[in-house]
Amino acid sequence: MLGILVFWTWFPILVSCLPNWGRERLMFVVASFAVTGIQHVQFCLNHFSTSVYVGPPSGNNWFEKQTDGSLDILSSSWMDWFHGGLQFQIEHHLFPRLPRCHLHKISPFVKELYKKHNLQYNTASFWKANAMAVGTLRSAAFQARDVSNSVPRNLVWEAVNTHG
Repeated sequence: MLGILVFWTWFPILVSCLPNWGRERLMFVVASFAVTGIQHVQFCLNHFSTSVYVGPPSGNNWFEKQTDGSLDILSSSWMDWFHGGLQFQIEHHLFPRLPRCHLHKISPFVKELYKKHNLQYNTASFWKANAMAVGTLRSAAFQARDVSNSVPRNLVWEAVNTHG
């Protein structure tokens, strides 16, 4: 909540500092939300489409943890610019300091490693990942509705004090 408050205080101040030349302020706002919107879609697809971390997997396997909570998006190479390299989310989780432009180069090696150790390597098309993300959000909404109907609780307090 504090982050949202800071952003919505800072952003209008930033926009008000721009020169008032007709539509420039409006264009800045539209461009900034369009660019961050693409990134937001990528993050949602890579993380909302997969299972939620609820504790260490059997054997406390670090590779499993990285794969269970992320998803690679299958796309053509000409779409790399739109994804910004983050369609290789599993590789990004395994090698967080590797520049995004090189994630596609290590992807075959990571797939081979997962195959060798019989680990699940999660991939989906862009459209399938969207459907999976909507399904996850739908499931979360039903769970929240069930909690609010059965046990009267403050859901904001529950969200802030999540367990797992």
